[in-house]
Amino acid sequence: MFDNIRRFSFPLTGIAAAVLTIWLGYFAQRAHFGSFLLVFGVFFALYLWVVFVQKEHADNQRRYLWLGIGLRALLLFSIPHFSDDFYRFLWDGRLTVAGWHPFIHPPDYFMENQIFPKGITPELYGLLNSPQYFTVYPPLCQAVFAAAAWIAPDHIGAEVGVLKLFLLLCEAGTLYLLSKARFAPGYAVAAYALNPLLILEISGNCHFEGAMIFFLIAGLVALQKERLRLAAVCWAFATAAKMLPLLFLPVIWRWLGWRKGLIFNLVFGATCLVLFAPLLSVLPNILQSLDLYFRQFQFNASVYYLLREWGFASQGYDMGEWLGPRLGAATFAGALLIAWAWPLRNKRNIVSLAGAMLFTLLLYLSLSATVHPWYLCVPMAISTLTRWRFALLWSGLAALSYSHYANGQFQENFVLIGVEYGVLWGGIVWEIFNRSQDPISKKEMKE
Repeated sequence: MFDNIRRFSFPLTGIAAAVLTIWLGYFAQRAHFGSFLLVFGVFFALYLWVVFVQKEHADNQRRYLWLGIGLRALLLFSIPHFSDDFYRFLWDGRLTVAGWHPFIHPPDYFMENQIFPKGITPELYGLLNSPQYFTVYPPLCQAVFAAAAWIAPDHIGAEVGVLKLFLLLCEAGTLYLLSKARFAPGYAVAAYALNPLLILEISGNCHFEGAMIFFLIAGLVALQKERLRLAAVCWAFATAAKMLPLLFLPVIWRWLGWRKGLIFNLVFGATCLVLFAPLLSVLPNILQSLDLYFRQFQFNASVYYLLREWGFASQGYDMGEWLGPRLGAATFAGALLIAWAWPLRNKRNIVSLAGAMLFTLLLYLSLSATVHPWYLCVPMAISTLTRWRFALLWSGLAALSYSHYANGQFQENFVLIGVEYGVLWGGIVWEIFNRSQDPISKKEMKE
């Protein structure tokens, strides 16, 4: 009987995951928080069962690789409905194809001056979420946006399909690299392939964290093979998708040592100079938008919200503009401290490097004023290379932040945010304590 159950467990898992993916990608509505939370919770429970209860995933990596690709392919034809960022992707791409630099003017400029390059319309403008700000998407993203606008001009569904196809290729690449990485735990492929947050936010909502993750994992695999220059180039492409990998440069330098670290950073810097060359002339506009982002945007924060409440109580006003830059400086200092203090004794141990990167991300997100659910895709991906599991827990708790959209009110539920971070930090403390008591884990941390 148990053999029969085992024989049908994978097909049943695949069918259930496919049904849940289709519902989240095509039928869920962000205003209907209750039904979304129920389905996401069922999906996450299935995911936990596969990764932690079912013990066959290590021996069936190829199956889970193809299942993960298949689930993501199911969402190729869906229009994102949990995030409207993709409209800005289309706007930037259409501007580029029409011959306008997407960083020269914010969208407001075109409406105020009644300038309408091909594909730029008042209708598309009305769908943007921050039309008064300059775009902040790096060159790799802009190249893909432009390719989508060129391949499928003025057709939102087809343009989104091109973006999703690119991200599907990146996700397939990530799964393949995880299946071939000797340093990855046996559950890495299943943990990445079936994670509902990754599926929803990358393949469903079209967020380019998927591209950054692919190049980060490719860089780590190259480091493991001692292909230093290739790793640096991969890191530069990851940075050209999202700027976040800059945070990891100090710990990589220490992990590699002075001489190899210098070579890595020189190749990385030269590659970035080439990739970012089209943006150098508009750097002030980019920095202006980033400054406004750190000072004014607030969503699903933890430490920032606690400090903000302290500011209200002691000063009587929102101290966001004062807090943002200082927490950014604290993040930079903390990243340097982790790079200096993290136990990286075995220079060939990629797992120790991934652990340092994971805790650098934890610091960054803990001090951020804005923690969108798709931001958690990166620590989730990095955690699959380690024995740390709190990022996996966080990827499930992230569903609570969607309460912001409940009933179309755009109002954060601070009780649920408190639950999210209370459970998360409880899990982190529990995991640290148990690892400190486990002789095997202590040995792994030293190595």
